[in-house]
Amino acid sequence: MTLPPPRSVTEENSKLEPLPRGRHRLPFEVVAANQRRRLLAGTAQALAERGYAALTVKHIIEAAGVSRTTFYANFDNKRDCVLAAHRAAFERLLAEMTRACASEREWPRKLRAALGALFAMATARPERMRLLTLDALGSDLTVARQVSDYNAHLAALLREGRRYTSRGPLLPDLTEEALVGAVSALLAARLPEGAETLRAFEPEVAQLVLTPYLGADEAAQIAGKGECPEQDSNLRPIS
Repeated sequence: MTLPPPRSVTEENSKLEPLPRGRHRLPFEVVAANQRRRLLAGTAQALAERGYAALTVKHIIEAAGVSRTTFYANFDNKRDCVLAAHRAAFERLLAEMTRACASEREWPRKLRAALGALFAMATARPERMRLLTLDALGSDLTVARQVSDYNAHLAALLREGRRYTSRGPLLPDLTEEALVGAVSALLAARLPEGAETLRAFEPEVAQLVLTPYLGADEAAQIAGKGECPEQDSNLRPIS
């Protein structure tokens, strides 16, 4: 699974330090960047709690701990902010998947590692993963379109697996799109159940995604319980 270099992830918001209160000498750019990151983090938190339809700017600024003036200095409206938060979360996911894949050589193991990164984000930052699921954002067509476009990007990356199996030409055209959609829907349904449930669920999802390319037996072996098989896969690109 070859992933492109990640786009900028300067909007990452996992470790935000509070800014000094009152007068300080921090550069304007530092303050502005911190406020924007807080807004993106607050959007993910508020969205996970309320859903898109009920979400308001008031909910976002309360979760972010910034003023309404700050919000409108960064975004035009709720939709604009959610689009930016979704984009930042997706870029972070691609960055984590890229790092995970870099440690493996064979495509099946790269895919397994990428799924591990996906589930690591889901367990550590469920509010961010919730932000990436279509069911959470589907009530707004503009936002839903961005989610679908990013899912299509993941499907295109997954499609590379067809090069490694004689089954490739026989797979339906919609295979990768269906797999990405299924994983998204399954994750969305289980996020509320917590990290333990997600960790137990990961190998089954990995087997589901690998099976069309490897067959059930090898997919189950590689999926394991977060483990890769000891022997190297014999899969090589089919010329």
